[in-house]
Amino acid sequence: METPGVTTVGLCVVVALLITGSTGSVCYTAVESLDLGCLLQWDCPHASPNTTYTVQTKTQGDPWQDVPWCVWVSSHSCDVSHAFSNFELYNMVRLGVHLSPISTVWMKPRKFDYSDFTFSPPSVSASLKDDQLLVKVQFPCAANRRCSLGGCCPVSELIDPWTTVTVYNKLNQSEYQSRTVWTQEVVSHVEFSGLAPGQNYCAVANFSFPTFSMAASPKSAPQCVETVSKSGLLPALFLGIGLTSLLLFPLLTVFLRRPSETEPTAESQPKIPAPVHDPVSLRPLASVPIDPCDIHLEFADDQISIESSSNQDQTSTQTSGPLHQDPSSGAAYWDSGGMKLEQGPDKWRLTDLKTESQITVSVAL
Repeated sequence: METPGVTTVGLCVVVALLITGSTGSVCYTAVESLDLGCLLQWDCPHASPNTTYTVQTKTQGDPWQDVPWCVWVSSHSCDVSHAFSNFELYNMVRLGVHLSPISTVWMKPRKFDYSDFTFSPPSVSASLKDDQLLVKVQFPCAANRRCSLGGCCPVSELIDPWTTVTVYNKLNQSEYQSRTVWTQEVVSHVEFSGLAPGQNYCAVANFSFPTFSMAASPKSAPQCVETVSKSGLLPALFLGIGLTSLLLFPLLTVFLRRPSETEPTAESQPKIPAPVHDPVSLRPLASVPIDPCDIHLEFADDQISIESSSNQDQTSTQTSGPLHQDPSSGAAYWDSGGMKLEQGPDKWRLTDLKTESQITVSVAL
C-alpha cells in the first residue's frame, strides 16, 4: 500500500536550550511522524554555514547512540525512523552542534511518543457470508521500513493498534453498528450480523495507538455491499429446480427406454423366409393313421391323387406332381421334392427323402 504524502503531519516545535558559548546561537528542533516514521528537523539561525551536526537516539533502558547516517552532517534534517522499533517504551532524540572538532553542544533531548504519531487511513474490504457481513481491515505501510521479505511492512507489524469498524445503512445512516477490537494480527477481521435483507450497507474503519482514543487515524474510504433479499431467494430456488430437472430428464428417459430396447421387436426379429410353394403338401403320416382299405389311387394323365380317411379324424389330402417311371424296373413313382411315392406290383412305397423313412402301403387290385 502506498504511503500518501505527508499532508496531515503533526508538527511539534520545541525550542532548544540556548547554546552557551561565544556565538550565542539558538537551535529550534521539530519532529514529524507519519506511520511510525520519525524525521528530526532543526533550524539554527545564528549558526555559521559551515556548522556541522550529529543526531543521537535513546530507548528506555539503553544509552545514547549515534545515528550512523547523521554524524557530522551539515544538513538540517535526519530521518531516524530505523532507530526506533519498540514504540511501547520511551524513545528520545537529541541534536548536537559541533562548535569545533573537540567541542559539541547538545540540545535538550525531546521525546518521541504517541503524541507525535499520525497515521494514514486503513483500507477495508467487505463481503457477505450467509447472513453475516465480514469486514477485512488492512493497515498502511510503515514509513521508510521494509519487512523481512523486502515488501511493505504494515504498521501492525510494529504495534498492536485498536481498530474501530462501523457498518451503516447507506440509505438510513442512523442504522449502524460499531465495534472496536484490539488487533494483534497483521490484518484485522470483524464480523457483523443482524442486517436487514435487501439493503445496502457500507463499512468504514480507523485505528489508533496506544489506546483507542489516542493518535487515531482518519477513517477509511467506505466499502458497500448489498444484502440478499428474501424475495430474491425464490427465483434462485426455482432456477435451481429447473436446472436440476433439465439434467435429470435425459437420464430418466434413457433409463425408461432401456428395457424396451432389449426386447425384440417385429422389425428387429430375424425374418423367417417364407416357404417356397411346394406343389405337394403332405400332412405328417405319423399323425394320421391310414387304413390300407381306405386308400384309393386314381391316375389321370400325369397326375396322381391320394385320398385317405379315418374314422377318428376325417382328413383329405391331395398331392399332385409329375409322374415318373423307372425304365429299369418299370415302376412308376411320383416325386415331390421332399417326398417320393413309388408304385410297385401290389403296393405303394412312400419315402421321406430327408429322413429316408418309408411307409409301405399294400393295395388290393
